[in-house]
Amino acid sequence: MRQVPHVVAWGGEIAEPGDYTTKDVMGTPVLLLRDSNGAARAFVNVCAHRGAQVAEGCGRATRFTCPYHAWSYDADGRLASLPGRRMFDGVDLSRLRLRPLPVDEQAGLIVVALDDSVSVDGFLDDAAADLADFGFEHYAHAQSVDLPLRANWKLAVDVNLEGYHFPFLHKDTLAPIVSNNSVFDVFGTHCRWAFPFRNITELRGVPEQDWPERFSGSVVYGIFPSCVLVESPVSTLMLRIYPAATPGTCIVHMVGGALRPMEGDDDRALAQAGFDGATAVLRNEDFPAAEACQRGAENGLDNIIIGRSEPLVQHLHREWDAAINSV
Repeated sequence: MRQVPHVVAWGGEIAEPGDYTTKDVMGTPVLLLRDSNGAARAFVNVCAHRGAQVAEGCGRATRFTCPYHAWSYDADGRLASLPGRRMFDGVDLSRLRLRPLPVDEQAGLIVVALDDSVSVDGFLDDAAADLADFGFEHYAHAQSVDLPLRANWKLAVDVNLEGYHFPFLHKDTLAPIVSNNSVFDVFGTHCRWAFPFRNITELRGVPEQDWPERFSGSVVYGIFPSCVLVESPVSTLMLRIYPAATPGTCIVHMVGGALRPMEGDDDRALAQAGFDGATAVLRNEDFPAAEACQRGAENGLDNIIIGRSEPLVQHLHREWDAAINSV
């Protein structure tokens, strides 16, 4: 997981020069910012003095000051100021800075790597043409929740990429409004599936040029290795799923967004409603199912069986196995 790039944010989260946001990526605190030239930058969010984080949350800033001893860094990660400088005579302060990370902006998404040896170049090329139409560079952050699970990270990803379970696990929530008849595509290591709302039949006979701008249903992307993008007509959700302390635990970073910058209470309320609706199904139904599968794996289940109605689960596990075997 530390030897591959990761999608960690929408470009719109740092839309303008001076904007910043912070992320946890595999336990590593990461600072993302937009510099004065409009380029995305990424740093390990760790002060060179004693290791505390120099930024929290998101906002706009030209300096990032550690709350512990007030060491301050500029947008290039350079140490800009510190109190009691004379107390560090003999230390080459010019060499101290925030450690930069490989970063790139592709199809409106921010891609980072946790090690200098990992290239982020072209990471989303296979899916870029498809992803670019969403306008991720305009998406705004609305809500974030971190959810620890008693399940392996792969199980937490799996639940998002098949509809076989809809009529059963979601019989009272999703099944009445969406069909589990879906289409799927594979883009190299990445993948996508889409399932329509049942009212899509109302478009029968409507000329294509009069169809809604966004698909009347949900489109879900699996971005290797463990990022899930969930797109609906009015909301967006990014799930970043990473291993935790043991093989049977993981952490899910759930980020709800708005399709455009939020300008008032109505925009914020719409984004909040979309986040609440999407995450309620995950919290109450999907993720408890993943935890139940984990208990089965720990208590006698030797193998899992993946059928033809679960093609993207097959795809993901093949890609994960190939990556592990290549190490």
